[in-house]
Amino acid sequence: MAKQQLNRKETQVSTNEGIGQQLEQTLTIEDNALPSPQELAAYKQVDPRIVNLLIEMSQREQQHRHNTEKMKLKILRRSEGRNERINWWGMFFAFASILIIMGIAAWALYLDRPWFAGIFGSFGIITIVSIFVESGKNNKKK
Repeated sequence: MAKQQLNRKETQVSTNEGIGQQLEQTLTIEDNALPSPQELAAYKQVDPRIVNLLIEMSQREQQHRHNTEKMKLKILRRSEGRNERINWWGMFFAFASILIIMGIAAWALYLDRPWFAGIFGSFGIITIVSIFVESGKNNKKK
């Protein structure tokens, strides 16, 4: 909670008649829940109980901000956990499917079907090679 400022200065000059333009903007945003001490003193002159009310409101606002941040972090944790589970199950099923394809190729060789074993074996090897090639491309992009 701090005071934030945005300043902008602009100067334009015309050379023919010497006409110039200057623009200066300052935007100040105060993120404090309580007013400044000078404003609090002015509020106290209007109503002595208002300072306690403002302090109580500030405490509730701070508690609300903390709860909101906790909820955001909880949502992020859940999302990351889901992504990890999805990645793990994806890798598991990819590995299992490659094992099954290679097992079918081996079984076809056992049954003396070399053309079928060649197709499935080639498919399995192409799958494994493509995984490593794609992995290498993703690492280079990062």
